[in-house]
Amino acid sequence: NVVSYRTSVILSYALCCFSNFLSIGIQIGGIGAIAPQRKSTLAQLGIKALIAGTLACLQTATVAGILLT
Repeated sequence: NVVSYRTSVILSYALCCFSNFLSIGIQIGGIGAIAPQRKSTLAQLGIKALIAGTLACLQTATVAGILLT
């Protein structure tokens, strides 16, 4: 038992999310197929979407930690 149950739950929520660089490619490829003329706009919003996804993921992990307290 290196880490507690609460810590493992928080880490699971923090690490299992779509806030990574691969998600930017999925976003550009998936939405870009629907609207190919807007791919440049999607590429510009990629980093902002990555930051927003990271914040949402960390917020979910925080709520999970609060609920387990």
